[in-house]
Amino acid sequence: MRTPGKHIVLFTLAVTFMLALSTTALQSGKVKLPSYDLQGIGEGAAALYSPSEEFLIDLSPDATGRSGYLKLTVKLAAKDRAALAEIKEKQPMIRERVSFFLRELSADDFAGSAATARLKTELLKRASLPLSEGAASDIFIEDIIIQ
Repeated sequence: MRTPGKHIVLFTLAVTFMLALSTTALQSGKVKLPSYDLQGIGEGAAALYSPSEEFLIDLSPDATGRSGYLKLTVKLAAKDRAALAEIKEKQPMIRERVSFFLRELSADDFAGSAATARLKTELLKRASLPLSEGAASDIFIEDIIIQ
């Protein structure tokens, strides 16, 4: 007869062993933690963001023929002040490209966190088309509602 207590004890021992092993390796100096370049993050770093853009889009019909609505609010991060000025200047072109892309999506395209990550990548790609290379460093989804 199996008892769950044995499994819990074995799992706890395995986790404790792994923690002890990793702590020993870090203290011995044989393993080093990666150092990340965080230049520009923290005190004195001014975040450069475009104004929030809100989209209200009717989505394409899904496999069942039902269509829905998408309300999306995004914000672009600029690499510097010149890039921010360029983003503001070309906002109508960016908005048009993003709107055309969003109209082609259906509600099924938003299922799961992987879909949201793909959406974010594609939005940044579309928003960056009218801009000089690297002007928009990231895009932030502030609000997303699908009905």
